Amino acid sequence: MIIHLGGYWRPLSGLARLLEEVGEVGAALYEGDSAALDEELLDVLVISTCLANQYAIRLDAPKTPDGDVPVHVTYYALVREAGEVARILNAYEGDKKLKATAKPGSLQRHLEGVQQAVFEIARTIGLDIYASIGALVEAKSSRDFGRFDHTPDPITENSVRTYPLRAEGRYWGGIEAKENESFNRYIEREYNLHRFLKIASVEGLDGFVISPPVSGWDLTAAKHELPGVDVQKENFGNGNFLVIRHVN
Repeated sequence: MIIHLGGYWRPLSGLARLLEEVGEVGAALYEGDSAALDEELLDVLVISTCLANQYAIRLDAPKTPDGDVPVHVTYYALVREAGEVARILNAYEGDKKLKATAKPGSLQRHLEGVQQAVFEIARTIGLDIYASIGALVEAKSSRDFGRFDHTPDPITENSVRTYPLRAEGRYWGGIEAKENESFNRYIEREYNLHRFLKIASVEGLDGFVISPPVSGWDLTAAKHELPGVDVQKENFGNGNFLVIRHVN
């Protein structure tokens, strides 16, 4: 469905939408607009799930809280967790420097925190998330079809979608290589590979998958262009892949 609608937004655009929707949850609470609150909570859930998908994160299901917590207190938790997601993505994709002490799992933990808060507010106000989400997605899919240009994303590239080991790990994929294109020219065009090399170790991404041209690439040249990483050719039936993995 995401590809059908044009693909994911770029991560910082997705982050901006997440923060926008968190603000709209606050506005609905402030104005006492129950219908708007239902819709904005669902929007936060959808956008946070999309962000998780873009980093190949499998989110754990929210837990049932031990007791009742006032909605405004849970909303503070939602704002806090969304702020942490913003801090991490600014370091991944923006101008903030990635801390040397950053550890894998932080983005997943805070996206799960966002969704935990959404489910807690929904439970308090009597909103059945699972019964409501399908109708929202269908309505917005119909509305948004054709509205956006296709946005390439390393989680939806054909290279990773056809890679057999994708389901066993967390992989990104590269854009289609041009026939007779050299490897060094390819990596000049493939911006997402540079993103991968920056965040793979701290985010826990397992590899970056490329479908090389039929003419192939010299593995020695590829390793020369990317020192400090593991570069391997992998063959599965008729599928040939070049897989780049970060070396810890």
